[in-house]
Amino acid sequence: MSDSLAIENRKAWQVRLDAFLQRMGVELTIGGLIVVSVALTMLELSIEDNFLRNVLSEVNYVITILFAIELALRFAAAPSKRFFLTYALDIVALLPLFRPLRFARMIRLLRLLRLLRLFGIFARHASSFPYIFRRGAIEYVLVSGLILLTVLFSTGAILTFEKDNPEVNSFGKAFSYSIYTLLSGEPIPSPPVTVAGHIVAIAVMFMGMTVFAMFTGTVSAFMTERIRMEGRTVKWEEFKDHTVICGWNRKAEIIVGEYQAASKSGITPIIVIADLDEEPETITDMAAQGVQFLNEDFTRVTALERAGISRAATCIILSDTAHGRSEQDADARTIMAALTAEKLNPNVYTCAEIINGEYGSHLEMGKVNDFVVSGEQSGFLLAQAALNRGLTGIFRELLTHQRGNQFYRIPISPDWIGKTFLDLFLFMKKNHNAILIAVQDTEKNELNINPDDYTFNIIEDVIVISPHPIEL
Repeated sequence: MSDSLAIENRKAWQVRLDAFLQRMGVELTIGGLIVVSVALTMLELSIEDNFLRNVLSEVNYVITILFAIELALRFAAAPSKRFFLTYALDIVALLPLFRPLRFARMIRLLRLLRLLRLFGIFARHASSFPYIFRRGAIEYVLVSGLILLTVLFSTGAILTFEKDNPEVNSFGKAFSYSIYTLLSGEPIPSPPVTVAGHIVAIAVMFMGMTVFAMFTGTVSAFMTERIRMEGRTVKWEEFKDHTVICGWNRKAEIIVGEYQAASKSGITPIIVIADLDEEPETITDMAAQGVQFLNEDFTRVTALERAGISRAATCIILSDTAHGRSEQDADARTIMAALTAEKLNPNVYTCAEIINGEYGSHLEMGKVNDFVVSGEQSGFLLAQAALNRGLTGIFRELLTHQRGNQFYRIPISPDWIGKTFLDLFLFMKKNHNAILIAVQDTEKNELNINPDDYTFNIIEDVIVISPHPIEL
């Protein structure tokens, strides 16, 4: 059975259990237990008092039972047998549960493998860090994790195998020995006296070279990124009457291109809020055109406020399915961001993209100005293309400012009050080579397309098709 099919066949209780285990509170609790377990393990290996050592061993035994229960729950909620590959090291760390192995000093070292899982939890929640740190979070966690795991594992192994060596027979001496050996590339102050100790020293020296290479590359990348970011400092508070785009994908690139094509100067101030793993390749060119990127989660109030939503003229929210999000999650994020934007600035014109049209009522109740159901629109276009051949060419021209005719929304002048839709239609075609197609009814707040016997009673907006902007 494939993984995707296994996920689809999961029962409701498995989905709920998996969601519970993925909660931040649960993961932080597990992380705390890992820290306690590692600390107790190091104390067990370093103290000589048998009674105290047995007490610590019993406490660690209880914690290991808790880990076994937690892994059993994860296995029950797992969609496939890949579980054993994902948690292989955690399963190995449960070996001290078995009575024959429980008091073996070497087996106790396996508990230190839980540190790898702690670093995994840390990396998964790295999105809450500032972008400059989040960008290399995996590298930072990997380097730090290797250093800490190597030092602690080496300390425990030296205390186990070199307990009769007076130079490393205490926790402090073994810890210092591990650090010096890791950094210097040779056993300091002296080589071990046992074969197992020699193997540990060689492993630590090898890890020292590996960690040094990774550390150098990570720090260099960090400094390069920091210098590059400093050279592109943005004064967000200076943006006004700008457009905020929430989310980044191919559609966002099209939107930016249309805004630039519609602008007389070719430069439109745009702020893009998106949680990106890597910056777009075109970011430098876009910055020259007035587009700035804010690498944050657009559902957060702080991100919208930093982007100046209270001073923005327009807010466009794209459906965000990045990072493996489901369509339902993407729509929930869209609705949350749209309602937040309207709350922070009731005057901003908000346009949202949703995948499921059933959620449109939430946007309407939240006073969101407009929304597009992405799947439905493409379906309508495909149907029209099949029913009316060649129609896509018309839409392709009308929906872009790159060439030909476009839609324009313009207000009528007071001179047209009392005149009919037909009068303005003929005037537009004769004087501007434009086609009048609709009137925005301000009283009912709805679009009246190709109305019959319509008379303008107040100053209203009309929609025209024209090759150039028009003023009435």
